[in-house]
Amino acid sequence: MITTTEIISEKLTKLTIDFADEGIFLIGETEVVGDESAALAYAHFFEADLRRNNAELFPVPEIEIPEMGGEMI
Repeated sequence: MITTTEIISEKLTKLTIDFADEGIFLIGETEVVGDESAALAYAHFFEADLRRNNAELFPVPEIEIPEMGGEMI
């Protein structure tokens, strides 16, 4: 995930999150009231929303459960 910020005005910062480094074509942008530190503090929540709202792009690896071979525990 690549996070960038851009100062728009004294009270507004653009936050961009890009998942290209994970091989996923998804870029999310939002505007945050505050400076760069406010935008970076919000980045974690914005990333979680993007991942949840686009869950089909982030497949969960299947977990293999080894067979017990008929053993009783």
